[in-house]
Amino acid sequence: MALWNTLQRLLGINQREALAVTAIVGFLALGALSRWFLQPEPAALPPNLQQLLDSLALAYSATLAAESASELSAPSPASAEAVHSRLRSARPININTATKAELMTLPGIGEVIAERIIEYRRHKRFESVDELIEVKGIGPKKLERLRPYIRVQ
Repeated sequence: MALWNTLQRLLGINQREALAVTAIVGFLALGALSRWFLQPEPAALPPNLQQLLDSLALAYSATLAAESASELSAPSPASAEAVHSRLRSARPININTATKAELMTLPGIGEVIAERIIEYRRHKRFESVDELIEVKGIGPKKLERLRPYIRVQ
């Protein structure tokens, strides 16, 4: 009631008009809130398109890593960190579907360990990132270093 009296005095309107203004404002607020809460989730990308985007991001990261390595005879810790930060910004790779080249873009993973990962998943798919520790050459420290760059799907 006090709201209507204040509204009447401020706007110079009668009680019915104040009630109508209050109802309109209430409906507008209710509409805005319902639109905000009922907003649909963004559509997911088709799996083949997502894999293509992942591959492109990894290829770009590998190119950047190769350019950094060719520019400097011995890469400095700063340039290595820059490459790893670029990798972190790309989507993590799925270790169940990654190619040998994609696995080799990961920090600390060379040709031999990439082949071991592929050999492991020929017999058994990875159910979690933690299973990677079962691959010879990957210990707890390397697993923690790889964790931001990998995923299991």
